[in-house]
Order: sequence, then structure tokens, then C-alpha cells
Amino acid sequence: MNKTRKMKIRKTICAAVLLMATLTVARPIVAYAADNPLKLTIRQIFDAAAAPAQGDTFTYRFKSLDAGSPMPAGSTADIYTFTIAGTADKVIGPIGYTRPGVYRYELRQVSEQKPGYIYDERAYTIAAYVDSSLRVEIIVTNADGTKAQSIAFRNIYGVLPSDPALMADPPVRKTVSGNPKNNGIFTFKLAARDASNPMPAGSAEGVKMVRITGQGEENFGTWSYGKAGTYYYDISEVNAGEAGYTYDKTIYTITDTVVDENGRLVLSRVITNAQNKQVTTLAFINQYNEGKDGPKTGDEMNKTLYIALFAAGGALAVGAVIFLIASRRRKGGKAA
Repeated sequence: MNKTRKMKIRKTICAAVLLMATLTVARPIVAYAADNPLKLTIRQIFDAAAAPAQGDTFTYRFKSLDAGSPMPAGSTADIYTFTIAGTADKVIGPIGYTRPGVYRYELRQVSEQKPGYIYDERAYTIAAYVDSSLRVEIIVTNADGTKAQSIAFRNIYGVLPSDPALMADPPVRKTVSGNPKNNGIFTFKLAARDASNPMPAGSAEGVKMVRITGQGEENFGTWSYGKAGTYYYDISEVNAGEAGYTYDKTIYTITDTVVDENGRLVLSRVITNAQNKQVTTLAFINQYNEGKDGPKTGDEMNKTLYIALFAAGGALAVGAVIFLIASRRRKGGKAA
């Protein structure tokens, strides 16, 4: 074979090799192996203690941890956002891989701070291992590095309790008219009409007592509601029978109306007196009359009764003696 023919054959072989190499580089791989493209299933579990005031739809963010990694269709800047409503599964993907390697992603829920909702704040890391045959294997790990068997989020709706700091807490205001030598001790009672009603600290069986020495003010305290409804309480003074005092018989009624406003229980309070007129203070007035005896009970009452009976008996005896003396004098005068 002459040199010219050999050179032509070499040029033809080189051209063929170059063409094959060019076609191999330029042509994309479209024949995926098993599990490629990849699809991920996310499960959302929604628990509700009460009917939610807003929708139970939650938002999730699937983010590539390595710039330029393959992503689902609809992604923007290596982030894919999607939603799940209620208790349901969501399949995201497909994600197609054309080159071997390790591709890492993060999946977490977007907390939108809807009142009344408790968000699942866990974050999953998803690693996709693509071998030379473009087969894909994934490993899902929790935030602490432990392996997760599935991708699941649990969201809860529960009404937030009322804020006790927003509860109007008017004090009991005690006024004493007169001039007592010593300050009396006065007791006031907050009583729930239903013993199961929420009560302030220091209560027992739906009742709380506070005391005021002399004149002054005292609060019963505040509390929180965990359920919507209407709640009733009565406030009154306890008659301790202290000598010289006339006690105030006024009874005030507290009506608390609790409603669910966007997942937070909100309280509206009205206080009325015995005439059902709305008031803003719990005022009690005691009259002190010097020298006026208070109610007598027990041995003191018996002692007074014995003294009275003894006095009456003595008077009768004296009268009888006077009667006898007068009778004898009349008889003596007739005999003379």
C-alpha cells in the first residue's frame, strides 16, 4: 500500500473518531435508569382541636443546597415552592439527572404565623446519589443527622387562650363612713356561678376571698380562658357581724363573653350592679355607728337574757313586798 493511500485511510479514521466524539458530547442523555427522574412524596398530617378560622393550607420550600442542581419544573433560583391542604400527600418532581454525582436539597415548611396554628418546624435534608448508570438512590435525614424513613409534617390548629394581661381587673373599693376607733377587717367574695369556670390564683371550688383593713382597695386577680363562651361571676361583701358596722349588701355581676377571633380567644367584660346598670368600680360602703351593738349570739345572748329575767324577777319581788306592807297598814287602820 502506497503512502498516499495510507494517509487517506488515516484521515478518514481521524475524521470518523472526531465526528463520534462531537456527537457524544453534544447529544444529551435522555435514557434514564431506574428511579431517574426522581419523584418525592411529602405527607402532611393536619390535627385540629376545633374548626380553623382560616384555611388549613400550608406552604413548603424545596431548596437546592448546591447551585445548579436539577430541580422540579416551576422552580425559581434553585427553590421550588408548593402547598398542601389538610391531611394529604403531595408528590413533587420529576427531577431528571443527566450526570453522576451527589445532589443535596433541603425541605422545610414556611411558617406564615397564622393565629391558632402550630407549625411543624422540622427540616429534612435529601441527598440524591446518581451513579455512572444514572441510577438514583436517595437518603433522607432529620436535622440531627438521623435517617428518616419518610418525609412527613404534622400541623396543629388549636385556639390560643385569652391573654390575662388584657383582662379588666377593677379593684374592690371599700369606704367606711363614721369614726371607728379601730379599723375593721372586711372580707369580699368572688364566686363563679359555675364552679368549673376559670378562676384567679388562690381560688378554691370557684370562690376567692380578699380582705381589706379599714378603707382601701384590693384586686381579685386575672385569669385566662381556653374555650369560647359566656361566663358569670358574683362579687359581694361577707357580713362578719362586727360590732357597730352596717354592711353593704350590694352584689355585682361580672359577665365575660369570650369569642374566637382568628385563632385567639378574645374577652369582652361587662360589670353590672343589682339594678343591672353597668358600672366601672366595685364600690362597697360600710356605716359605723358608735355605741351601736352588733348582733349577739351564743353565751352573750344567754347572759343578757338571764340579766333581764333577774331584773324582772327583782322588780316583781319588790312590788309584792310593797303590796303586802300596804295591805297590812290598811288592815291596821280599820282595826283602830
